[in-house]
Amino acid sequence: MIRRTLSLRNPVFRRVAVLALAVMTVAACDAPRQPAPTRRDSLAPAVRQRLIHPDAFLENTPESSGPLSLDRVIAEALAASGQLEQMQRRLEAAIQQIRQAEAAFYPRLVLAQDYNITDNPVYAMMHIINQRRLDPTTNFNDPGQQQNFATQIRSEMLLLDAGGRSANRQAAQQQRRAGESERLAVQNRLVGTVTETYYRWLQARQFVRVAQLAFEQAQTNERLGLTRLDAAAALQSELMRLKTRTAESRGNLVSARIGARRLQAALERLLAREITPAEIPEPNLDPLTPAVDPPEPNRQALIERALQQRPELEAAAYLIQASRARVRAVKSDMWPRLSAFAQYQLDTEQWDRGQDSWMVGAQAGWNLFEGGLTKARLLEARARLREQESRQVELALDIALEVTQASLALTEAQEKIAVARERRGWAEQALAETRLLYQQQVVTVDALLQAQLEWNRAETAYAATVFDGRIAHALLRQGLGDFADRMAPANPSR
Repeated sequence: MIRRTLSLRNPVFRRVAVLALAVMTVAACDAPRQPAPTRRDSLAPAVRQRLIHPDAFLENTPESSGPLSLDRVIAEALAASGQLEQMQRRLEAAIQQIRQAEAAFYPRLVLAQDYNITDNPVYAMMHIINQRRLDPTTNFNDPGQQQNFATQIRSEMLLLDAGGRSANRQAAQQQRRAGESERLAVQNRLVGTVTETYYRWLQARQFVRVAQLAFEQAQTNERLGLTRLDAAAALQSELMRLKTRTAESRGNLVSARIGARRLQAALERLLAREITPAEIPEPNLDPLTPAVDPPEPNRQALIERALQQRPELEAAAYLIQASRARVRAVKSDMWPRLSAFAQYQLDTEQWDRGQDSWMVGAQAGWNLFEGGLTKARLLEARARLREQESRQVELALDIALEVTQASLALTEAQEKIAVARERRGWAEQALAETRLLYQQQVVTVDALLQAQLEWNRAETAYAATVFDGRIAHALLRQGLGDFADRMAPANPSR
């Protein structure tokens, strides 16, 4: 009878014991030592510094080259957008999902090293047989304590799975295409937001200019009133009313400046940097700059164009195809599977000599009953598919409504520009004539105040309608999906 025992004097046993102790020590030390972040330090220091000093963390920031144009603002906003960066990382993850799905077509190769020691008769006899140490004197009931070092290389490959792997790969590919379309949709919305914010900022700056002119005119009227009071041609109450209007104009100027600064801060958020004074453009009230094309008279043609161009609908179509592929993948689990395997193994007792063996085979399996798990997964996949199909219909209806409203808003803005321009001219002429008549003591201070108020309203309305028209044009282009192309010009000639 062959009996193999291990004691503390056995060098192999000592090495194994030391190795096991080292593994347990490393496992015990693997727990993280850093304390959990508190609410005070939950924000990363780099993020905090970027919020406080954004210019120090910007890379490839274009140098100041004069006032900011719309195209330059769009280019910088796209480069600094965190949303586009997130979508890019999502696309990279989708590419890795495709690779994970494609890995199922390749065989698995596993290298394993096992060690065990036992006095169980069955396992001990297996060790003896694998090591080719069986002789006629071996006691099968008590083979003694045996140990075995097993080095194994095993390869497995799935041969047939009813198309499940192909369906999973198609689902991953369609998911990636949907991610690309969603990135274009984010870019389309971002360009629209940047354009609207830019024009709102210029509009607010024009309001500041109008408020400044109104304040200067109020001061001029106040001086005229003081002159008339000195000439005993006006009452003290008239001068007080003119001073009141001057104070009101000063307050409106302060509010206009604060409003413009708020919109500038919103634009700086999109650019992820501060705007220098040299980059602040002067508002242009020419209604033809930029050129605003009249909307298509046939709104059905606009809707058809939007349904063809909007990346959201393209993403929805890809998600539907991905959902259908997942349904096919779940259906494949209802069919048998066939796989093949090959194994090479080396068994030894003391590392001084060993015996090798190999095994090749095939395996077929078919899940006949699993408590309705596959059926439930199939019903879930079909429900997800119907959800995506319903979402596509709702999205198309929303896009049609968005385009219709944007087209009507542009038509309204263009008509209001013509009305506001005419009103502005009449109000300016009326104010000049009324001031002259007041200076000649023909009209009262009430007429002068009313003329100045009408001029202020007309100037404000004209500035508002001009920039509202540009914003309406940008929102229509966003609704049509024109901004989905990389760096589409702000004012293309169609």
